[in-house]
Amino acid sequence: MTRTTLSNSFLAAAAAAALMIAPACGRNAGEKEVKDLSQKAAELETLNQKAGTASAEEQKKLAQAGVTNVAPNPDTLELTPEQKTALEARIKVEKNSSYQALLQEVLDKDKEIKGLNEKIGHLRAVLPRPEIAKADDTHYDMAMRYLRKRGVPEAKAKELVAKVLTMDQLAPGFHVYHFYSNGVYGSWVAQGKADLSPTQLQADRKARIEGERDQAEARSKELQAHIVDLTAQSEKLTADIESMRTEKERMTKDLQVLTAASQTQQALLNSVHYLVGRRKVLEDEGIIVVPVFSKDRAGSNWNDQAFTKTADLRSQDSITITAADAGLEKINKINVVPGSLVKDKHYTLAFNPDHTQATVKLLAKDRFRNEKVVFAVTD
Repeated sequence: MTRTTLSNSFLAAAAAAALMIAPACGRNAGEKEVKDLSQKAAELETLNQKAGTASAEEQKKLAQAGVTNVAPNPDTLELTPEQKTALEARIKVEKNSSYQALLQEVLDKDKEIKGLNEKIGHLRAVLPRPEIAKADDTHYDMAMRYLRKRGVPEAKAKELVAKVLTMDQLAPGFHVYHFYSNGVYGSWVAQGKADLSPTQLQADRKARIEGERDQAEARSKELQAHIVDLTAQSEKLTADIESMRTEKERMTKDLQVLTAASQTQQALLNSVHYLVGRRKVLEDEGIIVVPVFSKDRAGSNWNDQAFTKTADLRSQDSITITAADAGLEKINKINVVPGSLVKDKHYTLAFNPDHTQATVKLLAKDRFRNEKVVFAVTD
């Protein structure tokens, strides 16, 4: 197994890793064996980490001493006999005491690594060969695959794996140990050839999930604020629309009133305003003046209030006068006031056979438009 250089933080995290064991009831011997193997796998991982750390420190001291042509064995991390001999010889001739001390520390680290390798070798000898995780492997699938190869029935294998604390995610190169004894299954995941440890992978995954969660929560808050803003805008728009609707209704009513007033005004402007009455009564009331030698004319009480009848000249061209309108039984004569209105030029008069009704035909409508006219009736 190739060991990678590990940081102090990783060593602390790896030391906190828990054993993943699923005991089968009543199988004490199997439990003991699986637990013992799991502990040895954990110990092996710790030794590998120590060896990796020692190798990193060794390389650092070589660089500090200005040695750039010494590379330990990549598999054992130990110096070759030739490299050790060369370093020992250099220590003897090195005049810089600091460099001498650094080179001696390199040799001491190499001795430490050799001692660790002896322990590592002993543990490897008693542990089963680990399975190396590939890109698409999952801990659960690897455990099930192992138990199937051991002849464990599918249902039983699922039951055993369900009791094991499997990792949610594996990195390619992880070493996955499987232990099975007397119906007891256990598993241990080591860093192996991967670039990061299982603990680091879990921490990274947790940080990523928490980061995504925080982003989702922030986005949710942002959307909630946006919804609140949109709701406020919607409420304002609704209020504005309601206000506009109310204003529209008011304006519609005002328009209707104005239209009615306009229509009324148009009717008045296009109508003739007339009064029918007995000639003598109209004279007595001061509405008309009856001269001796000229045509009847407007009197002092000739005003708008007296002319209560109208004929809309847009749709009418005649006015019907009855004797009853003047309080008479028959109509003998009708004087049209003002006298500037000329019979047979501006209008004509026609009586029914019994002279109870007369029809005034308006020949020149424009002459009568918006004018006040009195029809003074004589019996």
